[in-house]
Amino acid sequence: MVYQQHRLTIPSNSEYSIPQLRMMIREVETIIARQINIDEWNEL
Repeated sequence: MVYQQHRLTIPSNSEYSIPQLRMMIREVETIIARQINIDEWNEL
């Protein structure tokens, strides 16, 4: 996935562990420079 000048690898696992999800969410939050709130998460 590419967002502006950032490149983020999206694994192709069918299921993710909680630590993997947390890591990916933190990476995205860093890239977009804000936290993802619960309403946004629930809309995914």
